Amino acid sequence: MSKSASAPRFTAIDETRALAIISMMIMHFGPGVFQRLPALAPLAEPVLFWGRFATTTFILVFGVTVGFVYYERFQGPSRPQVLKAVHARSRLLVLCALLICVPTYINLALTGDFNGSRWLFSTYSILNYYALALLSVPLWLRALGTTPLRNALLLGAAHWALALAWLPFWPIDPALGFQEYLRLNLLSGPYAYLQLSGSAIMAIPVGIALRQAVRTGQERAFVKRLLPVALGLTAAGCVLGLISGELSLHVIVAGTAKAPPRIWYWLFFAGPGLLMLSGFILLGLHLGAREKKLTYLLALFGQASLPIYTAHSFVLPALNWLDYWVVIEGIGRIALPFVLFAVYCGIVMDYYHRKGLRPRAAPRAA
Repeated sequence: MSKSASAPRFTAIDETRALAIISMMIMHFGPGVFQRLPALAPLAEPVLFWGRFATTTFILVFGVTVGFVYYERFQGPSRPQVLKAVHARSRLLVLCALLICVPTYINLALTGDFNGSRWLFSTYSILNYYALALLSVPLWLRALGTTPLRNALLLGAAHWALALAWLPFWPIDPALGFQEYLRLNLLSGPYAYLQLSGSAIMAIPVGIALRQAVRTGQERAFVKRLLPVALGLTAAGCVLGLISGELSLHVIVAGTAKAPPRIWYWLFFAGPGLLMLSGFILLGLHLGAREKKLTYLLALFGQASLPIYTAHSFVLPALNWLDYWVVIEGIGRIALPFVLFAVYCGIVMDYYHRKGLRPRAAPRAA
């Protein structure tokens, strides 16, 4: 029998991804809101702190998803289907990575700025990382082999070690040429390929174990095993952050600990990310059918993370473009883009809802 390259959706993963995208929206839209509402300024740092969960949680969920969806199929007869699915997703990510550059390019053109470096560096985003990472997934899965936990820890640590050893010997290019662009993508940026890949690879065994737990109905036992790991990661991150002198609310919110990525920072946020995943797993086990309808909306939001992330990059630039025709101030300037964005999110979520209702094609005989 032929098999699909993907597994049935597990809502706890989608719900955790939804919290990641909500964190991202807090971080991207929050500063503008606090600027427009200065009375709320004392709340700025505590609120924006939650926005810093976005990148680490996204990468954590990415690694868990690779383990949950692809690992078993890659090791079995469905490897060609897995490769096809991964390459198709990579092409979609490249397209979205180009789309989110459009607002910046329009603004640069409107101001008459055609500096080549600025146009090049305007393409930098988390989607660049995801496109490269998805192309790397087959290599990761091949390297994990039949001992995924041991090999994932070794391979992930090797990515971090290579980054830490290489970075001091790759000097900054003050001219901001293509070499610096490569350095940014590989080592020094907030979405550096080596460090983020190291973190994602080490999360793959979590997804593999979760898949086995779901198959055998042992989700509670899985959560019990995961909780000490999550708490240990956060504790280790706190200790390393205190030793480095960088563990403070101001440093985290300012983002200076994101580039180049710090080990303490990723440990510190990985723990809560795993706790969120554990919480949604337990929530799904205890909720009744009526309550699950509410969390289903959160899961749909998580499923739609790529089109929502792509569209969110147009919200604030579009508001600035509107100033060429009419200037909106006050609460209206905050409410208008969010209402339009909320409508868009609702449409996308409805698409994923309808997509989930479509009957799956019956597997064909070999």
